[in-house]
Amino acid sequence: FGVLVSLFVSLTLTPMLCSRFLEVRSRHGRAYWALERFFRGLEAFYRRSLAWALAHRWTVMLAALAVTLSSVYFLRALPVELAPQQDEGKIFVNVRAPLGSSIEYTQRKLQEAEQIVGRYPEVVTEFAVIGLGSVGQVNQGLLVVRMKPRAERRRSQQQVMAQLRRDLTEIAGVRAFPRAPGLAPRQRSEPLQFVVRGPSLQEMGRVAAQLQSQLQLDPAIGRMDTDLQLELPQLVLEPDRVRAAGLGLNSSDIALAINMLTGGIDIAKYNDSPGDGERYDIRVKAKDGEFTQQADLSRIYLRNRSGQLVRFDSVAKVRETLGPAVIGRFDLQYAASFYATPVIDLGAAMARVRAAERSLPPGYSVTFIGEAEQLEKTSGDTVFTFALALILLYMVLASQFNSFLQPLIIMIAVPLAVIGGVFALWMFQPLAALGKLAGLEITTHSLNIYSMIGLVLLIGLVAKNSILLVDLSNQRRAQGLGVDEALANACPIRMRPVLMTSLTLILALLPASLGLGAGAESNAPLAIAVIGGMITSTLLTLVVVPAAYSLVENWRERRHARRGGGAALEAPQAPKKTG
Repeated sequence: FGVLVSLFVSLTLTPMLCSRFLEVRSRHGRAYWALERFFRGLEAFYRRSLAWALAHRWTVMLAALAVTLSSVYFLRALPVELAPQQDEGKIFVNVRAPLGSSIEYTQRKLQEAEQIVGRYPEVVTEFAVIGLGSVGQVNQGLLVVRMKPRAERRRSQQQVMAQLRRDLTEIAGVRAFPRAPGLAPRQRSEPLQFVVRGPSLQEMGRVAAQLQSQLQLDPAIGRMDTDLQLELPQLVLEPDRVRAAGLGLNSSDIALAINMLTGGIDIAKYNDSPGDGERYDIRVKAKDGEFTQQADLSRIYLRNRSGQLVRFDSVAKVRETLGPAVIGRFDLQYAASFYATPVIDLGAAMARVRAAERSLPPGYSVTFIGEAEQLEKTSGDTVFTFALALILLYMVLASQFNSFLQPLIIMIAVPLAVIGGVFALWMFQPLAALGKLAGLEITTHSLNIYSMIGLVLLIGLVAKNSILLVDLSNQRRAQGLGVDEALANACPIRMRPVLMTSLTLILALLPASLGLGAGAESNAPLAIAVIGGMITSTLLTLVVVPAAYSLVENWRERRHARRGGGAALEAPQAPKKTG
């Protein structure tokens, strides 16, 4: 929409303003003549470079092909992720105690975690909760940490998390996993999330534990959290029905007594008078602390139908066992979910999980969820978007130039731009390594949805430079010049508009590429990809496109001459309006 508005303004408002306020002076200042001398020298250099390129067309094209193929190396060397982590000044710490732990134990461990977090000067507040989620297990807690605004602290959120991840390992008896807020609220936000699923619960648990142990041997994966909980200590009630019936009891009486004393049963409703309109449940249960171990159950007495008291352990016994605390399912199969924040990029971590998946038995598989799942979908969607943009661009150019070949010449600028965008993103990795040696912190960039959007934008941005060169060359050929003579005349004339429009876009995106202000983590990759693509496309297009145009159009003229054509072959022109 912005481009359409810009087109409307350039065709209506800009000419009107020029007619009113633009003055062409015959005398100019020093700044004008300094710039004019610079552009004239640049134009002279470009004329010599263009002449050499037209004399060595195949050399230029092979060099351009080699540069384009080199982008494969830089593309593979780039880290891949869905989106860069934003510095929101908030950290979540998931704390998981062993199954069967009491709420008091979990609370003590959360207090230890709070003490560690409180030592960080970047932290403003923190608070902890126990038993969140649909299951509400008391062996799990969440610590929410809020930090100072980014301008008031020296370390970023990612740096604080890296240090906090090491410090939380000091807490014995629990596993703590710091993580950043996710794209979706109230969901786990670790980048690497996947599900191991299969038809058998016990076998799935064994396979999932084996896969977790295998992946934990790789330090690049990082510590892994899981919701696999198949070893919860449980007490199985086994009533002696025959003996209970002889004493005037049944299984329902025994279960009711156990349930009431240990868990509690709602027996009535209560509302205060005059009251506030709310009714409250009345629950009957044993006093807290009365039943803390299995031996305490022997102190329970049941009253039979005759009014006599019968000791609990005389009609039932309790057996200790291990069972699942939570049974997870995914696509109608038993499943265990895993969560990790890998040290390496998400794409490389997913590849290692896929490699480990090959060791799973038949019937069991790994499915990515969360950010990892979206990364797989986004990669395919981006390829489709890129291909569709190229097809639409070709269709528009073919209709405007009345040619099937010249749009391909114009679109040579696209791969020349992609190599620049990819190289610009990759360049920050060696710069960060050198900066680390010098004690400087330089942010690296990855191939994510924002940088991919920048690469797609380059398709439309860089085509205009080629259009300027090819269109004026066609006009000069229509005036009677040969192919190379038309290029030698048209390209230097178009050099200034090409450089000015490209430089305008580069300077406009320069503040965003520096990573300043809010949203810098998402703005910088897009801006850097576009700036890198515009630089390489602008510089190479001025040489490569004329060489390709000369090859194609001279070949067309020779073919036309061999077929016995009399007049010289005319360059394709846009359709003229009649009437």
